[in-house]
Amino acid sequence: MMVSGFRFKTAFRVAGLFVLRCFAIVILNKYYNKMITRRNFLKTGAALAAMSMLPAGISCSRTKKEKAIGLQLWSVNRAIAEDFESAIKSVVNIGYKRFESYGYTDGKFYGRSPRELKKFLADQNAQMTGSHITLNMLESDDTTGWDFWKKATVDVAELGCKWIVQPRWPLSRGASISDVLRLAEQFNRCGEIAKSNGIKFSFHSWMDEFLETEGQIPYVVLLENTDPALVSFEIDTMMMYWGGHIPHEFVRKFPGRFCAWHLKDVSPPSEANPRGSNTELGMGIIDFKSIFEAFEIAGTTDYYVEQEAYSMPVMESVKYDYDYLNNASFVMW
Repeated sequence: MMVSGFRFKTAFRVAGLFVLRCFAIVILNKYYNKMITRRNFLKTGAALAAMSMLPAGISCSRTKKEKAIGLQLWSVNRAIAEDFESAIKSVVNIGYKRFESYGYTDGKFYGRSPRELKKFLADQNAQMTGSHITLNMLESDDTTGWDFWKKATVDVAELGCKWIVQPRWPLSRGASISDVLRLAEQFNRCGEIAKSNGIKFSFHSWMDEFLETEGQIPYVVLLENTDPALVSFEIDTMMMYWGGHIPHEFVRKFPGRFCAWHLKDVSPPSEANPRGSNTELGMGIIDFKSIFEAFEIAGTTDYYVEQEAYSMPVMESVKYDYDYLNNASFVMW
């Protein structure tokens, strides 16, 4: 009888809490002038009933955190060429709010000053977090080249970016290791200029720098001869794969050096296409789960979808990529 009485009291307590919580929900929803459907009411009631069985101080509720899924705008370059503002609004509607730019001419991005573009993006609840600015191999006394870089760095900082990125390998195929060491010195200087403007410098991987030269891998030579406090690296997953390396394994050899990623998938190799082609995320062979698991040791703070080939209309393609990452349980932020 004592056990039965205890169960009765417990059940009564649960029912009472359930009723009180459901009543509170109804009042709150009326306060905000929102309708509560019978289905949602039952779902909420069931959830609250379960909560009332938990010990005090424990909650089973969790707000879904918005993921920091970025987009390299080259993915939609044709749409941007037709109508920049419409293209940006379209990708914002998909869910992208963090962008990396391409193209910089006469101190402007997409025909807009840094301040104008920053305001336009802010009005869309979006921001530019990085910018690709091409710099060729310079001599130390190349005043014109270095003046261009200094002005670009100031403009990228004014745009609100964290990163100014060298987007391509500036040396010719077959360049000597001494050329690579000279490039490392240039990158260190680029990093110093970026630091003086409150931002950081990084190099976006291509493919030639993974090809062995004089018994060494130029990309590794860069990693070993640049200052980690001044130079970081942005991995292009497709390019690194084509260069013969597994991205998530490679970064573990150089912890903390990889600030950002361009996420690209690659279709399975075939006899007709031995290296595969760019395809939408999740459709190919790149192991994105392992890549995200390596973010912490890599030192990653940003990642961007970059789509260069499409199996569907462009906006559908980048939406497919966004949905893949947004729904992936291994993407934690």
